[in-house]
Amino acid sequence: MVSHIVIPIIIIAIVIAALVLTGEYANPIVAIPSMAIVGFISYRISYVIYKTRKRNLYTYVGKIGKAVEDIPLNGEGYVIIEGEMWKAIAEEPIVEGDRVIVTGMEGLKLRVKKLTSDGKN
Repeated sequence: MVSHIVIPIIIIAIVIAALVLTGEYANPIVAIPSMAIVGFISYRISYVIYKTRKRNLYTYVGKIGKAVEDIPLNGEGYVIIEGEMWKAIAEEPIVEGDRVIVTGMEGLKLRVKKLTSDGKN
């Protein structure tokens, strides 16, 4: 997420440095439109980068993880999915250490249920 801000800042810095080194930056007739154009282009580039790098959280549906704490029926607790800790809502009571499967999402919370010992839900 930081990279969509850093790249345009670097581009702006390079353009401003080029204008300063050529001596044309001191003239306001050149400086103001140049900064406006560079700013607009940087904004559009950062917007496109931000939108294309947006992570699809629904790829977690079907993933298997482990409960970090006891989670009551329709209660909230924490689970680890692919090495990341997530807040989860349990569709059934879950005990700490149980393997869980992600069945859906509600905002930034995963909806999980207990994975049976045979690996099926």
